[in-house]
Amino acid sequence: SRLSGTPPPVPSTLPPPLTKSDSAAPKHSIAEDSLLGSLEDDISEYEDDDDIYGQIHAIDLDGDDDEDLNADFVVVQKPAPVQQQLSKASGFREYWHERVEVVESGILEGDQITKNERARQEAMYEIFTSEQTYRKSMETLEKQFLNDNLFLCYLEPDDDEDMPGPEDILGNIDEIMSISKRLVDELRGLYESKVTIDSVAGVLRPYVDHLFSAYITYCSNTSLQQEIITEKRKQDPEFDKFLDGIEKSLVGQNLQSFLIMPMQRICRMPLLLDAVLKKTDEDHPDRQAMETLHKQVCTIVQTCNDEARKSEVRREMASLEKRCDFSKISDSMTSFTGNKTRYIVKEGVVMKLNLKGGFKAIKINIWLFTDCLVIGATLDPKDESKITLTEYCPRQGITVVSHFQPPRNAPKKKLQTENIFHLTLKKAGQLANSKHGRHIIQCPSPQEKQKWLEVLRPPAVESENPDETIYEEWDVPLVKAEHHYSKANEDDLELYKGEVCRVLKKYTDGWCYGVRERDGQKGWFPMSFMVEIQSEHARYRDAKRKQELVDALAQTAQAQGVFNTMIDR
Repeated sequence: SRLSGTPPPVPSTLPPPLTKSDSAAPKHSIAEDSLLGSLEDDISEYEDDDDIYGQIHAIDLDGDDDEDLNADFVVVQKPAPVQQQLSKASGFREYWHERVEVVESGILEGDQITKNERARQEAMYEIFTSEQTYRKSMETLEKQFLNDNLFLCYLEPDDDEDMPGPEDILGNIDEIMSISKRLVDELRGLYESKVTIDSVAGVLRPYVDHLFSAYITYCSNTSLQQEIITEKRKQDPEFDKFLDGIEKSLVGQNLQSFLIMPMQRICRMPLLLDAVLKKTDEDHPDRQAMETLHKQVCTIVQTCNDEARKSEVRREMASLEKRCDFSKISDSMTSFTGNKTRYIVKEGVVMKLNLKGGFKAIKINIWLFTDCLVIGATLDPKDESKITLTEYCPRQGITVVSHFQPPRNAPKKKLQTENIFHLTLKKAGQLANSKHGRHIIQCPSPQEKQKWLEVLRPPAVESENPDETIYEEWDVPLVKAEHHYSKANEDDLELYKGEVCRVLKKYTDGWCYGVRERDGQKGWFPMSFMVEIQSEHARYRDAKRKQELVDALAQTAQAQGVFNTMIDR
């Protein structure tokens, strides 16, 4: 936690400034080697395109040529001469050592520059040249498609207001192109009339801190974008013919390959920064700044990945919602998509068993969401596409027992005991001995049973730090700001009076780490400015305390009864 010896501030007319040492905040490691997984899979079908925006290639330069460099930094395919490549949109880019300023300076002769520093200069220059080629591809997209009024007309919905239009399909592509243009201009200015540069961190810092968040918005829309355009091409032959006419002049590239480029670009940024880091010594003045940038960009890519996945899940939920009747659970839920942070953890079809007076099995659907569990069934045999939702329970009220012992009179031949578990759903305030919400669930296989058990009872989140409490994402306290808190540190959240936050971590020194509800921004804030408000977490915590009190009183009464019996004897 932020145990720097200085307690968190207390509210006043003007909150006092805070001090925190670098060692006070917990260090959060990033699994950088797995960040690109899902998004890279999504864009793999375009990976074989011939240098869509100047893809990165590693080449072996450890030969005998005097021009060779180390092989473990990122460079590009052999470019045309500088004057030619700058006038082409072919995707070829020059190396740093081919720049006129570098060649004429004579720095490549003798020992004027070390092999490692030369590789570092090449890696930094690659950030500029690859962004420049990417920008050229974006200009092609803009010229060939986005500026064509007929293209935009084709994207307009046909008399259906619920269908997405051009703004929904293209998203914030204009903002993305503007960011790239500005970045290219600033990087070009950095290299103007210079042989070497000290760092690219100064130019990249505002982009990583603020502007690159636009890629998160764009990536969250990419799956919908690709799906709509593919479907429109299938359904509208004239639109497909129109696009074919443009794409024939683009050397095998199509509209979708251009629209996927921003996703590709942000996914490659960590690789470009890592190439610079590999050639930056530990004691180099630029080392710490580059490490910070690299971690931040990795986080942005991870968020792009998460948002793209969640966006696709939300579309699936919206489609499912149209098939469901919420009337039986309307007091608890009327929509799957009303909660923007909700997504499906697991879904499946299982059998619900009734063993009273014989054997009866009913096919039911179970959906486990991030915050709740919902059960439904097809009650109308004439319309199996329609599902009636019958039960709702917050995640906090779910309990499971993996072992199943069939009753003596149960037809054991019909029971697959290895596939069965007990599922109990309880609302806050419902006593533990209540029989409501108890189910016997039979899965298709033992493997499916195990998968359900794993998601229904995830291992408790425990911290190695005794002063830290970590909450599950579906079981977090809600707090509201009673006073305006002005951020005193870069990683703090600024909170206005009345704003609500979800607490992800709480520390004994009074600091909390959480999410601001209005925009999903994460950061630190002092609990002294906040007050806890009603939530499922609070309701189930209070219910648990009441149950513990009831159990304690029952045990006391039972003990007293035993004592009185002994006295009577």
